[in-house]
Order: sequence, then structure tokens, then C-alpha cells
Amino acid sequence: MNNWTDKVVAITGGSAGLGLAIARAFLARGATVALVARDEQKLAAAAQSLGSERVLTVSADVTNES
Repeated sequence: MNNWTDKVVAITGGSAGLGLAIARAFLARGATVALVARDEQKLAAAAQSLGSERVLTVSADVTNES
């Protein structure tokens, strides 16, 4: 799938590293990205570095402690 316009991609660990790189790739293909990570400050910095209005940040811990 090359056209991600009108699609939303949720990326856990999206505030740095591989998650942030994946976010950049999906933005370049037209997607809206939802970055999910625990640290709100890192999320805000990541969103700013992406420089797009198509970025949503969600502070959450998605670990499963069963």
C-alpha cells in the first residue's frame, strides 16, 4: 500500500528511535500518525520534530502485566 492518505497509524514507542522513524515514513506517505509512549515531554518533542499537523500524541503505558 503506497497511498496512506485518510489512514491513521498508531505507533507504540513513537517518541524516539525506531518508532519515531516509522512515524516519519508513514507521514511521508500521507498517513496521520498517533504516537503512543509513556513520557509526555518526549512525545511533545517528537511531535514537534515531525513538523506536521497530522500527528496526535497519546501518553499511555501499553505493557501487559498479567
